[in-house]
Amino acid sequence: MLSANGEMISTDYDDDSSVITFENAEDAEYRCEACGESLSEEPDGYADESGSLVCDAYDPYEDPEIDDVESAPDFREGPHRPQRVPLSWANGATIHTDPGEDSITVTISVGDPRGAFAFTLRRIPDDAPNNGGRLIMHTPYPGEPMPHVELTTAHTGTYWVG
Repeated sequence: MLSANGEMISTDYDDDSSVITFENAEDAEYRCEACGESLSEEPDGYADESGSLVCDAYDPYEDPEIDDVESAPDFREGPHRPQRVPLSWANGATIHTDPGEDSITVTISVGDPRGAFAFTLRRIPDDAPNNGGRLIMHTPYPGEPMPHVELTTAHTGTYWVG
């Protein structure tokens, strides 16, 4: 059984492996909290898609940066209020089931879209000379030869990414 965002997803497969991929369609890293426009970070502030640093929905009474409304910019003359878009850091995620390897691999791509962190859980065949029938998990780790993004150990099993 598999669900994404509360919706059930079919995992029926024939003899081949199954792959379910989720891609992040959001291009913007920031949106304006007031007007909702996608924003890009510029040297002198946050600009909307037309390049304007001025927010058409600016309200000095709703700006948490303003202590004195009298000295604040007028309505529709203030700056955009950038807010990070949830999951904008993620390129996508994939779940890959492989009956031939008796494994499930989850990949999560952040930053560079040419790679991903891969977590694999697989079952050792019953007839293996050692550990037959046991599950083994492979995870990313600091210092691995070709990391997706650098990892730094925070404590055992927990890493800072990037």
